[in-house]
Amino acid sequence: MKQLLFFLGCALMLLAGLVPRHAAAASCNEGQLIKMADQTWESANFTTHVIRKLLSDGYQCQTEIVPGTPAATESALVQNDLQIIAEQWSGRSPIIQDAIEAGTVRVVGDTLAGGAVQGWYVPDYLVHGDAERGIDPLAPDLKTWEDLPEYKSLFTDPEIPEKGRFLNCPTGWVCEKTNSRLLSLHGLEDHYTNFRAGTGAALDAAISSAYDQGRPVLFYYWQPAGLMAKYKFHKIQLGPFNKTCWDGIVSGEGDLCPSDFLMARLAVAVSEPFAQNNPDLVTLFERLQFQPDLLNGMILLMTEERLSGDEAADRFLRQHPEVWRRWVPDPVAQRMTAALEMNTTSSDGYVMFPEWSAADYVNRHLMAVVKSYGESFRHLSDFMLTAVLLPVERGLQMLPPWVFLALVAAMSWHATRKPVATVLYVACLYLIGAVGLWDKLIQTFSLVLVSTIISILLGVPIGILAARSRLLRRALTPVLDVMQTLPSFVYLIPVLMLFGLGKVPALFATIVYAAPPLIRLTILGLRQVDPTVMEAAQAFGVTRWQMLTRVTLPLARPSIMAGINQATMMALAMVVVASMIGARGLGEDVLAGIQTLDVGRGLQAGVAIVILAIVIDRITQAYGQPRRRRRRLQGKEKA
Repeated sequence: MKQLLFFLGCALMLLAGLVPRHAAAASCNEGQLIKMADQTWESANFTTHVIRKLLSDGYQCQTEIVPGTPAATESALVQNDLQIIAEQWSGRSPIIQDAIEAGTVRVVGDTLAGGAVQGWYVPDYLVHGDAERGIDPLAPDLKTWEDLPEYKSLFTDPEIPEKGRFLNCPTGWVCEKTNSRLLSLHGLEDHYTNFRAGTGAALDAAISSAYDQGRPVLFYYWQPAGLMAKYKFHKIQLGPFNKTCWDGIVSGEGDLCPSDFLMARLAVAVSEPFAQNNPDLVTLFERLQFQPDLLNGMILLMTEERLSGDEAADRFLRQHPEVWRRWVPDPVAQRMTAALEMNTTSSDGYVMFPEWSAADYVNRHLMAVVKSYGESFRHLSDFMLTAVLLPVERGLQMLPPWVFLALVAAMSWHATRKPVATVLYVACLYLIGAVGLWDKLIQTFSLVLVSTIISILLGVPIGILAARSRLLRRALTPVLDVMQTLPSFVYLIPVLMLFGLGKVPALFATIVYAAPPLIRLTILGLRQVDPTVMEAAQAFGVTRWQMLTRVTLPLARPSIMAGINQATMMALAMVVVASMIGARGLGEDVLAGIQTLDVGRGLQAGVAIVILAIVIDRITQAYGQPRRRRRRLQGKEKA
């Protein structure tokens, strides 16, 4: 009987502890799961996790963070498939604007005190100098956009030396179009190239590299951002703000007139059904607000200490209770405090693995290399650009399209002897030009061609040497393994900081990715040559050079050509990745389609890449077949 009473009492205590939490969870969004957009930039990621912790620990809601591109998550919010987007910029999204007018989305609060500053910037040392770093002011009179033509030689574009380079927004962002229209309105397109950085990380890397080396750079940037807390920038004045002109610049409709950038409001976007069912959470979003210095500092902390959004939010909630307690009622604040204390207690205990990281070491030494040898790497980059990449690209662009198509037809006929395939290849390439992608096709093909040629010049000799040396093969194997398996994004940012934005870092990244299969297949082909054939050749007294050029290489040609084919396909696979660091081409349209959810644009460019890949693959494969085998196959087809 005592045991029964004991268990009954335990059950009642357990129920007493569970019921309030269950009731609170049920009252939050009627017990339904709240889905939040996982926004990738730091300020939005941090705000998302702060809100998630407040909802789950303070309001005891069930929450989930769902990844997706901005356009995709905004479309999901309109349909109530997502309920919350933690950082929504005013005037930035046609999807959200249309949804607000339709009454399906509500934007509440003002999460950044004073609004988000945005505009055109240069490093402050260009205007005012930096005595500590020994930098004299190179543009002391640079104050407004009207002064920019005078200083265009300071921001020289390596691809077009007679112009300066303006670093625009990442591809597909709304600010990319607004900056482009402002450049045109101010007549600056004659003096500056409108250079798209590709991604936010690439833009940050380019700015950081230039600042740490004390070089000039002109760029668009915004607040909140970690670089605003890390570096000192000077804003270029663009004149007074005009609401009517700004609306025209954003939409691109009507007679455009110049204006300064809108002081954007940052707010929380919620679906209308969610807002109606949860007025207490809407009140939280209306009160939620960060001071600019605090938010910039938290973003910088995330970057330098490599904190996730969840870790940064946890640190903020612990270190700044005086801020978030103003947002929530006392019962919620008490539950939040208890949850934070519980997490602190539960995190203490036995740790199996020691806490250490090589990241700080790598970052320190990379920045030291950038500061010490950045100028040398820039000279190498300029040489590769002006002596190799640009001549090839401009030479191909000077060819009339019909000449290029005729050359493709001639190569296809010589390689395959198939008239139907030849006509089909030419027709598909013509189709790419018909949809307005011919220039981008040439840009992509130029990068693939140059990277493939350099991969051949490096890969085949290395493969020949490794086929002869067992020691070299053993040393190369782990290196090639790393080159083939290491994600390209890992080495993309270091290469970007050393060589700058554009085609050159894309070229090096492509070579690293494309060369390993060529080296491996060259080794394989040479080692598979029949030893009896080599012995017979030696019996006739051939030299080592004759053995290589007249015996082993011809016999290994199918394997080597397969390696060239694979290197070309690998280079083409890097097209989209290269567009993320400012290399133009077909990948730029794919990236823009992803960023803006423009399915048609992305699909069109994707199909163009597929066509180019098939044409290159079929021609190089045909050249890899032995001549006798090709003739035999052609004879069978005729029979």
